[in-house]
Amino acid sequence: MEKEQIVSWVQQGPQPALLNAAEQLGREINEKKLTTSQIRQVFTRLKSIEAKGYATQRTDFMMLKPYLAYAAGRQDRVEGLRLFKDKITIGIDAVFEGGSPENEPKRFVNFCKLFEAVLAYHRAFGGK
Repeated sequence: MEKEQIVSWVQQGPQPALLNAAEQLGREINEKKLTTSQIRQVFTRLKSIEAKGYATQRTDFMMLKPYLAYAAGRQDRVEGLRLFKDKITIGIDAVFEGGSPENEPKRFVNFCKLFEAVLAYHRAFGGK
């Protein structure tokens, strides 16, 4: 999944053509031995932010970037985790840099959908 595809998904929402890119990323991180538990740690934090409301949890969402960097640095031998961090970081940046601040909550929702799609495809390809 290329940077432009991630940014497009976050800023404009899911599109049929982008589902193939999410599928490809899910397959690739599975092949590079990223485990479901490594993704789920981030996913749990993301779902907590979503449940509490983005408006009140914006800072926690922003802090996902350093959390991902720490996790990838701690387990630097896991190539899939580095790839996952790189792609998800692009999405986080796209939420904040996507234009007008009043549309930021919508971009956050789109980001969540992207994350869920990649997680689902990772699992579909046998992610453990």
